[in-house]
Amino acid sequence: MAGAYLYRLMKVDGIDSVVLFDEKKTNRCGHKPCAWGVAPVTEYRRLVGAVAEPRDYELKHSDHIIIDGVRMKADMLTIDKARLISDLVGGDVVRHDRPVGEDFDRIIDATGVARAFLEPTRGPEVIADCIQYRISNESDLGMWFKTSGLGYEWCFPLGNNEYHLGFGNLAARVKDYRPVETGVPPVSLSKIRCKCNSRVRLTSPFHSQPFVSRGKVVGIGESIGTVGPLGADGNLYAMQSAEMLLDHWDDLEGYSEAILKRFDWMRKERKVLDKLVGGQVPSIADARTFVAHGKRIGIGMGPVEALRLFKKAMEGRRIPPEEKKA
Repeated sequence: MAGAYLYRLMKVDGIDSVVLFDEKKTNRCGHKPCAWGVAPVTEYRRLVGAVAEPRDYELKHSDHIIIDGVRMKADMLTIDKARLISDLVGGDVVRHDRPVGEDFDRIIDATGVARAFLEPTRGPEVIADCIQYRISNESDLGMWFKTSGLGYEWCFPLGNNEYHLGFGNLAARVKDYRPVETGVPPVSLSKIRCKCNSRVRLTSPFHSQPFVSRGKVVGIGESIGTVGPLGADGNLYAMQSAEMLLDHWDDLEGYSEAILKRFDWMRKERKVLDKLVGGQVPSIADARTFVAHGKRIGIGMGPVEALRLFKKAMEGRRIPPEEKKA
């Protein structure tokens, strides 16, 4: 998302001397996106509206979600992320080799968890495994999240009776997850359209430094940790980081400072996540950190609900420190 969005922003600004690289993908949609959710809606429309018509990619708008059986107000969209990325790239040529030995003025690392061109992160990594199924179901499954130890299950409606059902976790074997075990109305395996595995970086930007390597390699999006450590949400933050890089194109030090300042809340969330991973009891202040996340994306969650979620998360086993390093 970050790389495609930055590419389109540059094209809109009249910058044409850009070469695109990407790995070949074999899954059905041609990408490795996660649940295709964005929140809040106003920020999604602002970002995408700079380069395209945002409503062309909107699938389902939800004014509430169910978290562990509790209905909460929300302002969330599911979007056709695969189509959006494809349209941002357009029909332009995408190379599948590596830019080795070529003289580029700048290399943008938008490779997500791979962080293929930047130096290794300075802080300990926290990376979760995920699996996701796309299914069709006649019953209305709604939009919901279910805490499951050090992770959660999700159900995102995509319209036309289709859904993304997924599971991400820091401890459990996600490959063992099956949609029929979610507790929602039974899902026939014959109605599974596709599935994919992925990983998500929950490290936070603070622990994902440096953002610039060798003076010409610059990271954006998940490669520099712009994913909420507690919510694992990152689509809009990926686009925001691309926007910020273009604003600081000739001031990379200023870019790094701006990223750290804007996403400092992720550093605070990472502290809470480390507590949960280590089996420590979260405090009221930690609950307020999570409540602030919910407020930021339009979810009406209170401290009591946050503490209840933390309690369920702590039911997951403790992860020895050496296992946290991906």
